Order: sequence, then structure tokens, then C-alpha cells
Amino acid sequence: MRNCLSIECNGETLLLHPDQVIYWPRQQILFAADVHVGKEHRFGRSGIAIPGGISETTLVHLFGLCDRSGASRLIILGDFMHAKPGVAESWLALLSQLLDERPGLHMEIVAGNHDKAEGQSLLDNRVRWHRCALVESPFVLQHEPSDDARGYVLCGHIHPAWRLSTSNHGSIRTPVFWFRTGYAVLPAFGGFTGAAMIKPDATNDRIFMAGTDCVIEIPASARIATRQRRWRRRD
Repeated sequence: MRNCLSIECNGETLLLHPDQVIYWPRQQILFAADVHVGKEHRFGRSGIAIPGGISETTLVHLFGLCDRSGASRLIILGDFMHAKPGVAESWLALLSQLLDERPGLHMEIVAGNHDKAEGQSLLDNRVRWHRCALVESPFVLQHEPSDDARGYVLCGHIHPAWRLSTSNHGSIRTPVFWFRTGYAVLPAFGGFTGAAMIKPDATNDRIFMAGTDCVIEIPASARIATRQRRWRRRD
């Protein structure tokens, strides 16, 4: 894939993509987290008017990334759905169509807190669900961040973001890949999701900002300078 940043993690090469996914070339696996398809439908059922088509656009984008990367497996690190879908929600049929068009692509989901069992049964039966963490050595794939003795954890759940302050008091807030000592948290893939500002450790953590056409590492020196400017403004 173009515009990726290649990093070494636990002895493996991972490609961080600006569209907030990770590709593992050796195993031809594309990782995404927190897709939250169907969220606009859930809002609509609650009486909140949201434009349609968000989930469909998200799915087409996701499967397009699988095509461009050459992935043979697509693994979602939890919260593929936002809630149990209605049987008539249009993205369900689109998901089946996208799988029909890619018979060589295997889709798997490590269930997150939004992926309720009653909703899982409504998806195309070619989607393989994992109720517990999935070990793909040297990685452990799960939804919520935590250390695991079996390997380095790739996960989601938090929707991490970082605000980089500039010397003229402006700032840039974008999703980030957050790599810690025992686990890495992917940014949320879904376009209709929020984000949580993180507080990375200046010594051990690495954060990678996902821009429109590139991924760049935010060095510890820049993170410390950002915090100092925030403290000065508070004073």
C-alpha cells in the first residue's frame, strides 16, 4: 500500500496506513478496529436524524483497502457493529456482496463490547467470530487494551487521538496509533465515531499521527513541548 509508514514491532514489520489500519505483510492480514457500522441506523431508531449511507461508504472503503494491500485476511479488533442491526439495514446486504466479490478474502472479528451476540447472528455466515482473544504469534488480537503473556497485543476500543500544539498557539488534532510496552491501540476506523485524547508516557510510548496522506511519528520531544505549552497557557 502507498503512503504507509513501516515500523518494526515484536520482530515483525507492520505497515501503518493513513486510513487508520495496519497491514502485516508476512501474514497478509489487514487489521482495523472500531468500525461501528450501523451507527446511523441506531441513532435513527432513537429519533435522531442522521444522513444515510455512512455504513455503506465505510465498508466500501475498508474492503478497498483489502484490495490495495493484497490482504488474504481481514481481522477486525472489535466493535465492527455499533448495535444489533435491524434485518432490513442495507449495509448487511452490501457486506455479503463485498464478500461475494472477494472469495479469497477471509473476514474475522474479535468481538468487542458493541458486538452483541444477537447481532452477530444477522451477519453473513462467512464472517468468523472470535469471542476471546485470538493469538497470531507473536501478536495477541483483542478488543480492549491490556498486557498478555502470550504476545504483544493489538487492540482498539479507546479511539485514541492526540492534539499537537504549535508555537503560535494553534493545534492539530488527529487520530493516532498508540504503541505502548505491551500493546498497541489502533485508531477507530469508522468515520462516524468519536475519539479520546490520550496521555502517552514520554519515555516508553510511541504515537503515530494518521494524516490525510501519510503517517508520521510524533517524537517525545514534541509531546513534551506540547504539554509545556498547555501548562503555560493554564498558568
